[in-house]
Amino acid sequence: MIWQRIRPFLFITVGSFLYSIAVNMFFVSNRLAQGGVTGISLLLHYLFNTPVGLLIILMNIPIFILGLVVLGRGFLILSAYGMLATSILIDLTSSWSVHPFQNVILAPLYGGIIAGAGIGLIFRVGGTSGGGDIIARVLQRKFRNIDLGKFLFGIDFTIIAISGYVVGIEKAMLTIVAVYVSSRVVDLLLSGLQKQRSVIIISGKPQEITAEIQRKLVRGVTMLRSMGGYSKREGEVLLVVVQLYEMDKVRQIIREIDDRAFILALETKEVHGEGFSFPSPARSHIES
Repeated sequence: MIWQRIRPFLFITVGSFLYSIAVNMFFVSNRLAQGGVTGISLLLHYLFNTPVGLLIILMNIPIFILGLVVLGRGFLILSAYGMLATSILIDLTSSWSVHPFQNVILAPLYGGIIAGAGIGLIFRVGGTSGGGDIIARVLQRKFRNIDLGKFLFGIDFTIIAISGYVVGIEKAMLTIVAVYVSSRVVDLLLSGLQKQRSVIIISGKPQEITAEIQRKLVRGVTMLRSMGGYSKREGEVLLVVVQLYEMDKVRQIIREIDDRAFILALETKEVHGEGFSFPSPARSHIES
């Protein structure tokens, strides 16, 4: 019970520390920009040598007030902690700088990886670093037909485009690389390292296929009632979730029983349940 309460704050603290390293050792040291409030703080830092973390806190105050009115108090608790932890750690680690890399692509690549890992840990427990995330959520309340991701992209793109006048076009373009790498790492952390496939099987021999999948892979199979759109015949459609490395075995099982079966494999980013998020005793002989 205690772990469940401290876990979000622990994740956010570690994530904020990683993000602060990325900002100081890779972005600031190589004079790169960023999106959101952090991006504006970096531009002001380059122009006037102001503390990045302090500026993030000051600019987030009106944003959090707006978020409190529109989004409510519950959402902002972890976000406020994430913003404060990130800002404070950025200033505490501001002396952790390195010489600019001669290979210019290294800074956005490795900075993006470390920043993405930090942001991913914060997002994984429901927090944010404030700023653009809150503004995007507020705008989505007003314009519900526009995706949250589009608002975030619009905010970041605008700030990075403006940064081109301060850091130069080349640095702004390298920043886009960093933002892209960071977003991919965030997706990886949020969806998990394992990749699953949801497999839909349409066959005239559903019972035989189900028995073989359960025997060889020890995976649960769901039978869904179906009706052919052309033939109007009733039957069963099979649904099974497997790990990516099990797909070849699934195809072999199906082809051996019914080489005319229709197989549809869909990428599944997150699965919770026995055999996926926790071990299955029935599969212990396979997974050992």
